[in-house]
Amino acid sequence: MALSSCRLHQLGGETKSRLSKFSPRYNPALHLPSTSSMPPSLRIAIIAAAIPTALLLWVSAVFAMDRASNDGEVLGRVTVAGVDLGGLDEQAAIAVIDGVEARLASDPIRVVIEDATFTLLPSELSYYIDTAAILDEALARGRDGGFMSEMGWWLGHFGEGSKDISFEPTFDRQALILILKSWEPQAINNPPTDGGISVTGTEVTAIYPQPGTGLDYEATADLIEAQVLAQDRGTVSGVTEFRVPIVTKELVDLAVERAEELVARPITLGRILPEASVTFPVSVLAEALSSRQVGTALAPEIELFFQLGPLARYLNPIRQEVETDPIDAQVVIRPDDIPLILPGYNALLIDDGKLPDAVYRAATSVTRTAPLPIREGREADFSTEDAEALGIRDLLYSAETYYSCCGDTKNLNRIINIKRIAAEVDGAIILPGETFSLNDHVGKRTLEDGYRKAGAIIGPVVYCCDHPANIGGGVSQFATTLWNAVYWSGLEDVFHKPHTLSFSRYPVVREATLGFPDPDVEFKNSTNHAIYIKTEATDTRITVTMFGDLEGAEIEGAISSKFNFTDPEEYLKPNQDLNPGDKELTDEGTPGFSATDTRTITFADGTQEVDVWSWTYVPHSIIYEVHPCELPEDHIQYDASIECPVQVPLVGNLSQPDATTALNNVGLVIAIGEPFPVAAPPENTVRAQSIPPGTWVDRGTTVTVRLGELA
Repeated sequence: MALSSCRLHQLGGETKSRLSKFSPRYNPALHLPSTSSMPPSLRIAIIAAAIPTALLLWVSAVFAMDRASNDGEVLGRVTVAGVDLGGLDEQAAIAVIDGVEARLASDPIRVVIEDATFTLLPSELSYYIDTAAILDEALARGRDGGFMSEMGWWLGHFGEGSKDISFEPTFDRQALILILKSWEPQAINNPPTDGGISVTGTEVTAIYPQPGTGLDYEATADLIEAQVLAQDRGTVSGVTEFRVPIVTKELVDLAVERAEELVARPITLGRILPEASVTFPVSVLAEALSSRQVGTALAPEIELFFQLGPLARYLNPIRQEVETDPIDAQVVIRPDDIPLILPGYNALLIDDGKLPDAVYRAATSVTRTAPLPIREGREADFSTEDAEALGIRDLLYSAETYYSCCGDTKNLNRIINIKRIAAEVDGAIILPGETFSLNDHVGKRTLEDGYRKAGAIIGPVVYCCDHPANIGGGVSQFATTLWNAVYWSGLEDVFHKPHTLSFSRYPVVREATLGFPDPDVEFKNSTNHAIYIKTEATDTRITVTMFGDLEGAEIEGAISSKFNFTDPEEYLKPNQDLNPGDKELTDEGTPGFSATDTRTITFADGTQEVDVWSWTYVPHSIIYEVHPCELPEDHIQYDASIECPVQVPLVGNLSQPDATTALNNVGLVIAIGEPFPVAAPPENTVRAQSIPPGTWVDRGTTVTVRLGELA
């Protein structure tokens, strides 16, 4: 900020003192010759010459300190629209200028048109002040030229009044014209009638041209512009003009005839794929029909057109019948196992913007029909191009395994489980580099998900059906079939595990079991193209087919002979129908063994990849059936609450005490029944018992005996 003369005066003595005390170059003793022998006239001349120099140096020092203290600020007294900017830094000055713009933009202009009064805010016209230009001009004051030039400006502006920066705002004149046009119907009492048509119900009537008063838009806009650019706002009186329509009565009559033809009958807009159509009734056409003046002053015309509003209101309730959501492209497999892409489509929406023109074309056609205007809406999430890029072109391998149809509930449930898991995997697509997990894809097998209880390997045998693993029993056959399809498609094995027991329906080693959360079947799509899995399950077989593109790779597999045989062990199977002590052989078992499976992939360039899997199967146990009470405690079906039944002993001819002892010893209870008449002694011995000797009964069973009594 420039220093006032008062401030300069106050600083003068201080500055001079400081310079005299600390600056040798201002010490007269160092620079002036001795005056003791100097003539008086010379001494006076030297002093006179030194005073201006010292004064200039002092002023320069004061200017430098003042300029340093005001660095980055507006110098002097500078105003914009009467608001002072002096001494403000850049950000503060911007805030002030923006405030001026906001004030002027919200300062209303009063406009009077005939008997109507309107208020216009410059902000409605995109009123704008160039803040950057004003700021640049303000900061440039006192900073032009070099040091001496700036100091000269500084010295020359002590006591100077404020300097107001002029500016010229900008605004949108076209927006102003549109506002004037919107005011005209409200303000003009006797407007002209251009001529056209009117439709009431379905009846078309003529509107003939009439002269009248209108608003002179340009002249009125000029007057308002002057007020917008001014800082002091006043009232503007609108300029009107007398207008004579250029449309003739003959043109109106012709327009009426054409309008009647347009609304004479319903029209239909339609499309072929996907098929859809909309019919607009006469009442809607009549409501939508309107007219406007077009052409030139020398060649005026009346144009008939349909308004969108009534057409859209009629259409809105039935849009869902015509418009379609996006349809994703699909990869499907034909019955002859050839991959096929069903194209995807973006959403199809009625193009409302083109609807009036389409209706007009239909109304002027012989058939009263025209294409339904359609535009694309939201894109399909999976486009036809996306499907083609998957590269699913060839059948890689189809694996099948078989099972017995029908049978008991356990077998029927097993088939249901295989069909259920096959349905959940059918259509799965694995992208290049992705890993497919059967458990992750299908989830835990539950009764709620449609799975049933069936046999599963639990311990050394196939067991059913009160173990959690029995829910979904049989899905390992699907896992095996899937793994064989993976194997022969040359895909990378991430994890799989063969069964603990070998089954003749599966190839040795080249099979897989499934549990939850493990063991799982996981593989990686190690090809350059997507893999598609197709499944098909019947009452007798499950088929898993892989599709993709191996780019000419060939797969070979070889299973070794069995080795490292192990003998089977005995396994007890409960049978409630057997008596304790009975032991029936139901399965002679088979030995366990080891084997190796080697897969060789030969790629098109001749390189090979060899994978080797080895597995050891446990023996199929020698199975004996016994009564459940004879199962060992470590058996999966052991139940401590089950007691072995006992055989009823022969107590005939025993005395009551001896009979009681004999029955109690095996856990039975004696009861005395009616006396048994005898003709000769001995008396009081058992002559009959209710349960025959040798019968197996539960412990605690009561045996009623009849003691002999002389008749």
